[in-house]
Amino acid sequence: MRGPLNAGSVHSTAWKRLLLTGTLLAATCICSASSELPSSAPPDFLTEGASAHLPVPGNLDDILSASWFRGHEAQPEAMIFSPEGLPGPGHSGRETLGTQGSLLIRNVTAQDSGSYTVVLNTSRGRRSATEQIRVTAISELVWVWTFPENTGGVIRSDLNYSVVLQCRTTLSLEPVLHWTFNGKPCWAEDRLIIRRLSREHLGSYVCVVTNNQKQHSSKPVNILLSEVSVDPTNQPIEPDPILLVSGGSAIALVVAGGAGMAVLLVGIIFTITQAHRTDGRRMRMCS
Repeated sequence: MRGPLNAGSVHSTAWKRLLLTGTLLAATCICSASSELPSSAPPDFLTEGASAHLPVPGNLDDILSASWFRGHEAQPEAMIFSPEGLPGPGHSGRETLGTQGSLLIRNVTAQDSGSYTVVLNTSRGRRSATEQIRVTAISELVWVWTFPENTGGVIRSDLNYSVVLQCRTTLSLEPVLHWTFNGKPCWAEDRLIIRRLSREHLGSYVCVVTNNQKQHSSKPVNILLSEVSVDPTNQPIEPDPILLVSGGSAIALVVAGGAGMAVLLVGIIFTITQAHRTDGRRMRMCS
């Protein structure tokens, strides 16, 4: 009878050890995961020449310093900015630090596509996260026909008017296309129709075509309000200008005015005198 009892105690001890090991492994995973911040939303579609903004994920108010790296890991040779805010080996001259440790990249190119790692030093420890951007090269195989016609990639229109954007391409093999509005996907048809333009529609539109796993982007088309379309209630009303004359011009103006008045008076006196003389002659003739 003692054999089974001993066997049960051995199995019980083994289960306790297994449970303890699993608990320690879970705790280790939780601790390691707490140092990694969740990644942000999927990357926006950018075209060459645009500006990219990589914010620091999460709501952290206790950030002491932030450093950025190119790639998935914080490698010294890929450092863009150090914790002191100094440029590193990976700095291309187009990156700047924004508010709250964010990274700004201007005039992006297709080579800028990929991952960027931010390392944050906070009062609660060290945190890191990975951001991504996707930049598609501008292709002459994709262009946009617009109504009204654009000038230099700019459409100017008044509010409540219609705007039509037609994506055209010479790519074959059933290309898949979509539109982006200020870097975010907005439409999956070749024709984008804005029936009544509002302020929410103002911005940059790009047609992105995917063919054989390659992406081609058109030049951006920016929709802006017409230059003559202003709100009169927001414009200050200026009073009529007042003409001020001083110095020699004032003296000449006074002299000319006096001479004009004298000529006018002489003319009036002469007219009255002539009238009296004519009346006197008529009276003598009647008598």
